[in-house]
Amino acid sequence: MDDSSDLRSLVKRLNSIGVALSSEHSLGRLLETIVSELRSFTRSDGGSIYIKKDDKLSFEVAQNDTLEKRFGVVPFKSSLIPIDTRSIAGYVALTGNLINIPDLNAVGDDTPYSLSTMREFDRKMNLKTVSMLAVPMRNHKDEIIGVVQLMNSLDDDGHPVPYDSWMVEIVSSLASQAAVAICNSILISDIKRLFESLVTYSAQAIDARSPHTAGHSLRVSKLVMRQAEAINRATEGPFRDVYLSNEEMNELRMAAWLHDIGKIGVREYVLDKVNKLSDDRIALIASRFDLMRSEAVGKAAERKLALLVGGTYSAEKAAEIDRETAAETERITEDLALVIKLNRPGPFGPDEAERLTAAAARTYRDGEGIEHPCLDPDDLEHLLVARGNLTDSERGEIQSHVRHTLNILEKIPFTQELINIPRFAATHHEMLDGSGYPGNLRAEDIPFQSRIIAVADIYEALTAKDRPYKPPLPHETAVAILREEAKKGKLDGDLVELFINGNVHESI
Repeated sequence: MDDSSDLRSLVKRLNSIGVALSSEHSLGRLLETIVSELRSFTRSDGGSIYIKKDDKLSFEVAQNDTLEKRFGVVPFKSSLIPIDTRSIAGYVALTGNLINIPDLNAVGDDTPYSLSTMREFDRKMNLKTVSMLAVPMRNHKDEIIGVVQLMNSLDDDGHPVPYDSWMVEIVSSLASQAAVAICNSILISDIKRLFESLVTYSAQAIDARSPHTAGHSLRVSKLVMRQAEAINRATEGPFRDVYLSNEEMNELRMAAWLHDIGKIGVREYVLDKVNKLSDDRIALIASRFDLMRSEAVGKAAERKLALLVGGTYSAEKAAEIDRETAAETERITEDLALVIKLNRPGPFGPDEAERLTAAAARTYRDGEGIEHPCLDPDDLEHLLVARGNLTDSERGEIQSHVRHTLNILEKIPFTQELINIPRFAATHHEMLDGSGYPGNLRAEDIPFQSRIIAVADIYEALTAKDRPYKPPLPHETAVAILREEAKKGKLDGDLVELFINGNVHESI
């Protein structure tokens, strides 16, 4: 190792290993990288890695060139082993002692650790392990977080040789560096899981504000990801050259979960609206009609009394008053029935609208004798809503949820991998022809991911079983509506066909 060119080569190699360890954040790939790099550096035929989990070691990675050449793959099954002296890895994790065995065959039975597991594995696999190096992996807190094992360092002729002392020293150093990388990877993974949990629970909490939208974000997310997976599988057609990376898939999934988070800014009364007017409001209106009926009966009694006082009372005149009163109370009852009917979402004709407008002009007197219309202008506006159960102002309030979504999500410091979530989530109600909201964006300004969410959101809303203002539509009717919207230039036609032909709906 005295030659300067060899030293430069070694330093370069160590630097490249350090870069490899620090740049990989996926724990699975990181563990594979650690074993692969250490094997390459020490020219080891095999290697494995164990990670400490609670009071046991988890056997995570096994690599072996001899077995791979023989079987095509390394026969490996992840398992947990105790941290004790019954195995080399368990002993190293327990004591923190490094083990360097030049020749396994020369080792007797008086070791503080057992070799039976290793020898049994060699026997089953028809292997011959000669040299072995087992090194504890210590993190920055000097805690042992795992063990790396290397088997059979090979010379230029492919024969097993002992691990040199300089190899042991460098492997120990790299093992500690790897331990830090593993801890960082686990920390990053934990942070991501925490963030994803906050995202999903926040979305579920928003949905749960109304029993009529509970589960909506979950179902939309499933539909969105099923579409994205179908896009990635496409080998022909409009999506053959489109592929969403793992990072893009995760970003899209988060956006789908968060697409309605702005509903936190919408009043629960509007979210929960079943009919056009609340039950309390209808009860109040019904009491007004009761007063009108009472007034009609009271006026009839006054008229009869006037006949008696004036000496003109007769059975015929009394019967006429009764018939007029009965007709009046019947009209009042019919008008109230019309109010109750039109309070439910659904179509109605111009004659019913005209009757309601006339009925609204009826008056009643309160306890102080002051006259009032039986329907306030606000009542009439709600009852004359032609589609659904929302007035224009209430519909505007519902639509404002996308602005709230953008305002909320823009304040979250998303990482670069998730930076587009606010934009994707806040444009899922935009239509390709510019008729959507809130920005009336046209096709060229609407992200591809937002188009995916739009198709899923509309389908879920059409087929949802928990919407009180409408029955769920069957799948065939819902996809017909999607196709019609695509034909009108509102939805992405290619995505609609992918949704239908790919049976995306089966995900919910």
